[in-house]
Amino acid sequence: MIRKHLQDSKTKRNILKKKKELVLESIQQSVHGLESESSGEDVSEDIETQQMRKALKESRNTRAFEEEMRNRYGQGFIGSSSSSGLNPCLKRDMHRSLSVKEKSKLSSKGIDSFMFPLKHKSIKNWFGEEKVKGVGKAISKWFIYNDIPFNAADSGPYYQSMINTIAEAGPGIKSPSGRQIGGVFFEEEVDEINGYLNALKSKWAKYGCTIMCDGWSTRNKHPIINFMIYCDLNMVFHSSVDCTNKSKTADFILSLMNKVIDEIGEENVVQVVTDSEGAMKAAGAKLMMKRPHLFWSPYAAHCIDLIFEDVGKMQNLKNVRESQANHKFHL
Repeated sequence: MIRKHLQDSKTKRNILKKKKELVLESIQQSVHGLESESSGEDVSEDIETQQMRKALKESRNTRAFEEEMRNRYGQGFIGSSSSSGLNPCLKRDMHRSLSVKEKSKLSSKGIDSFMFPLKHKSIKNWFGEEKVKGVGKAISKWFIYNDIPFNAADSGPYYQSMINTIAEAGPGIKSPSGRQIGGVFFEEEVDEINGYLNALKSKWAKYGCTIMCDGWSTRNKHPIINFMIYCDLNMVFHSSVDCTNKSKTADFILSLMNKVIDEIGEENVVQVVTDSEGAMKAAGAKLMMKRPHLFWSPYAAHCIDLIFEDVGKMQNLKNVRESQANHKFHL
């Protein structure tokens, strides 16, 4: 699958590169054609006639260029009368393919500059620096007044999505009340998540599941065992068990595994994955004896971690590590 992904990516890059080369070649030919025609103008004509003739040539060549782009890239390439319909990917690729000198030359020859902007407009150019700053201050005040951690703005996809939705709705929109958020909107969110989980559960019987068992400690040093379910490139949280004041023996862990397997459905489970800790390993062995069609597997990451620990204990590498530590100390 990795090889196929790399090969597909390489093929797409090659196709894009060829398209860029064709576009650049066509544009250069158009520019040369305009230059050759302009060099043969009759200087005896008056200025008004020359300007009219030049405008007709530029219009004719621009229409020919646009027609050629439509033939190559479909109706996504719209003419110079509207920049909003131009294919964004094509516009970006064409912009990167040309030098500043070539873009200036095209602009002077009648091909509209919107197709090859010399500089992208930032959000400040469109909406004004003061308005952008005002939005930032308003959001910051809400964060500060409600004691919301500042890094909440950097976590998760929903923060920017919220701002985009408000911007699309336009001015004058009324914000939802706390009662609405905790009422109808909260219920809709629960229904949406349950629908998502039900869609994943419907695949368990078809593809089979992997139960992932992970042991760790909370900030208060409470031992926790989490159970996750992996199926068809998706993983969901199943349950968490607080093991405070409980001995994590092989039999205790085995009882937790059996409970989760029965809740999911034994016919839907393919394997159970845990770390390589002694009790987990013993529980996995007992599980395979009780349920012969299931497999226990250790975490690959944990195995690699143990391998590197053993490699680090080798005397030669240990000497190198100690010498590097002493060198840093002297520095």
